[in-house]
Amino acid sequence: MGVGGLLALELSAFGVFGLAVGCYTVLLADLSRTLGLSPGPLGVALFLGATASVAGVATLGWAFDRPSGRSYLTLVFCCWGTGIAGLAFAGSYPSFVAAQILFSAAGGLYDVGINAVAVDLERLSGRRLMSYLHAAYSGGAVAGAVVAGALVSAGADYRLVYLSFLVPLAGLTGAVALFRLPEARGQGDGAFLRSGTTEDSGGRWGLYSSAPLLLVGAVFALGGLAEGEMESWGGIYLRDSLGLGALVGGSGVAAFYAAMTVGRLGAGWAAAHAGNRRTLIAAGLLVALGMTLALATGLPALAVGGFLLVGLGVAGVAPLTYSAAGDLVPERAGAAVSVVTTLGYGTFLLGPTLVGGLAELVGLRIALGVIAVAGLASCALSYGLKEDREKPVAS
Repeated sequence: MGVGGLLALELSAFGVFGLAVGCYTVLLADLSRTLGLSPGPLGVALFLGATASVAGVATLGWAFDRPSGRSYLTLVFCCWGTGIAGLAFAGSYPSFVAAQILFSAAGGLYDVGINAVAVDLERLSGRRLMSYLHAAYSGGAVAGAVVAGALVSAGADYRLVYLSFLVPLAGLTGAVALFRLPEARGQGDGAFLRSGTTEDSGGRWGLYSSAPLLLVGAVFALGGLAEGEMESWGGIYLRDSLGLGALVGGSGVAAFYAAMTVGRLGAGWAAAHAGNRRTLIAAGLLVALGMTLALATGLPALAVGGFLLVGLGVAGVAPLTYSAAGDLVPERAGAAVSVVTTLGYGTFLLGPTLVGGLAELVGLRIALGVIAVAGLASCALSYGLKEDREKPVAS
């Protein structure tokens, strides 16, 4: 498969990932309502799913390099589809927890796999494409949230809506199974080997002691915390706390993802002109400001406006920190990205439990203030990042 074909496959993979996550975010309110779950038990289920995701990334993420990325992705896509079907058919709390664990664990491995391919794609093409691929994820999430909200609002059973998103996933799985993925590894003296290979296994763990890389990982983790809590609790806040209908509530979630799409398309441009450091500082401020606005009012228009600002703020965090990690260790960018990814997924261990537990005590509105705090912390930590000289981005 040439660079053009690989780019098309990657855009599809990121888009399908976002499509299903957008659907999941809107329908989580319907699923939890059907099972009669309050924020506490729901937070526990999300916590267990996040734990499974982190464990899967830490212990199985290296398998992308053995024996082939194609086999890895095909198996992960099938497992993730099984998790989506499990959510659709969950009729009890234990079955929901089991489905959430499979969905989250496979989703984490899906994320690692497609970002690892993106690292190879950037090397093969010589262009910065990460932010555009992440924009495809956000665009897919917009479509998933809007379609799911519209279908449920029209009277469709949420279970059937879940299952409908298996169709594009099946098409993607077939495409990956049919085509061989080109490799960017094994060039020269082996400096391009990704973490998880035998030759790189020692150095891979050594990167966890790199202070500059850990700082980048901390910024990524805070951005991931904000994004993850918006995905998990944003729809529930709009629909349950503010009492909005499925269509309006789904539109608020869609506005968040739409802002992320726009933000990621512009993240490369902003970083090229202002640098990663300044762009990440501004991103943290937008997250804090947007979430404060969304929580300070009961007016739907202002709440959705706050979601837009949060989406714009968190949009560039993942691609910019992936890029910054690769720049810190250019000879082993894949290993650096895997370290940052592992740290980022670790925030999902804290987030669902923290927000769910706080919501039981003080209500969901106050509990979601954690997102504003994360934005301020991200802004403060970004001041400590090394000044960067940006590379050209794809146009």
